[in-house]
Amino acid sequence: MILTRYLLLLKRLFKKKSYILMLLMVPLMVIALKGVGSGDAGLMTIGVYIPGEDYASGALKECIETEPGSFRYFFYDNPDKLVADVKSQKLSEGWICPDNLDEAVENIVASGHTDEKIEIVIREQGLSHLLGREVLNSRVYKSLARQMAVSYISEKLYKGNPTEEQQEKILKTFDSYEINGNLFELGYLDDSQNQNSDDTNYIMMPLRGMLALWLLILSIAASMYYLEDKQNGLFIWWKTPISVARDFWYYGVIMLIPTIMVLVGLKIGGVSTSLSREILSIIIYDFTLICLASILREIIRSVKGLGLITPILIIASALLSPVFIDIKAGRTFQKLCPTFHYLYSIHDDYYLKTLMLFGMVLLITWNLIHKIRS
Repeated sequence: MILTRYLLLLKRLFKKKSYILMLLMVPLMVIALKGVGSGDAGLMTIGVYIPGEDYASGALKECIETEPGSFRYFFYDNPDKLVADVKSQKLSEGWICPDNLDEAVENIVASGHTDEKIEIVIREQGLSHLLGREVLNSRVYKSLARQMAVSYISEKLYKGNPTEEQQEKILKTFDSYEINGNLFELGYLDDSQNQNSDDTNYIMMPLRGMLALWLLILSIAASMYYLEDKQNGLFIWWKTPISVARDFWYYGVIMLIPTIMVLVGLKIGGVSTSLSREILSIIIYDFTLICLASILREIIRSVKGLGLITPILIIASALLSPVFIDIKAGRTFQKLCPTFHYLYSIHDDYYLKTLMLFGMVLLITWNLIHKIRS
């Protein structure tokens, strides 16, 4: 009889347009991110103006052409045209190199500063532009390292005044030591997945955090459904020895299909790890969210109040959890957010345990509040 009621509840949910719309958010989110991430533009489109014919200019251009990475580059013959395309949003940003990049590199190595610099043109500041600057630094570093080696060897062997023949020999020796292959490999604490960092799809990285926040929204929506059903008299004849258990399974029915969709979305999005770990983490996360949403329902006790608190809760969770960026400061406040524990629990057993502990504390708190309210 009780099982039938829960099945009828599940059937009734699919008659709610709001529930269907929330379910559609997952495939739409994954499809949109995959579409952006697999497009020709990659993470950013960058315009590049390299007028010089010197070694550093040529090395930078070759590096961009042979190893574009997650960016898409367009070479320009006119810096004004490049700036105009950044203004019109045809480009995410632009790199304008000086006429002689070798001279700029030599000045940096010799005195630590230079008047001739690479100009980065952007419309607004953002995380992607910070990443772009780091990429540019890494690609110019080869020329800097070459010049630093020349300066050091010249000073040590030739008192800082080598002949042209000696300097050419130094450069040929340096260029002969070409490094092939990647020195770095990305790995997780639990060794569940190892992949080359060059294959990382930056666009898809926030997907897990976004889906976790979506489940948080859904748990609050479950509290709203509960209040509506209670007001409509659904629970008058639905008695159980432990009313908290009845409420828990009510929330569980609402969270069941979305949880399955999240697991499928993570798999399609290419950010899923081992299935067993994914299932274990998300079950504990759901358990914690149900307890949290039930506490909020017991305290606020109105659909309007829950609606007002939901944006605040989501914004706070997005800031305190590593959804888009991991803020190291304020760990004490971050540990008050269940999403924080969930996102770290995928590859760290410690946070899987803290997530479970967090959920148990919330369950006890919920039970106490429920008894006081009763």
